[in-house]
Amino acid sequence: MVYADANCLLRFILNDNQEMADYTENLLNTQEVFLLHEVLCEMVYVLDSVYKTSRKDINKQLSALLEYVTIEDSDVMKNALQFYADTKLDFVDCILLSYFKTNNIQVATFDKKLKNKMK
Repeated sequence: MVYADANCLLRFILNDNQEMADYTENLLNTQEVFLLHEVLCEMVYVLDSVYKTSRKDINKQLSALLEYVTIEDSDVMKNALQFYADTKLDFVDCILLSYFKTNNIQVATFDKKLKNKMK
């Protein structure tokens, strides 16, 4: 198993450096690649704020990536990406919303937008 960082996986998704994209593609095809939640959050942030990728495209690209990696709570993370595409919540709030909706886990928050989505 190998842990991949955001930069490695972003090169694959963006295909903006062919050598790095090819390396990552080979890694995904030959190793079990583990993706930390924190790395997924960083990828969402970079795609949104640096590359100005739409929320719907972020959902599409990262949901496809989740099919090739191992990540804890994969259903929660897939749903969080969908919530990110469908709402104005930041991604961490979408993860919390997903834990609430997917696993019926209670979330303590003062965030009104998040509270409204949990009703």
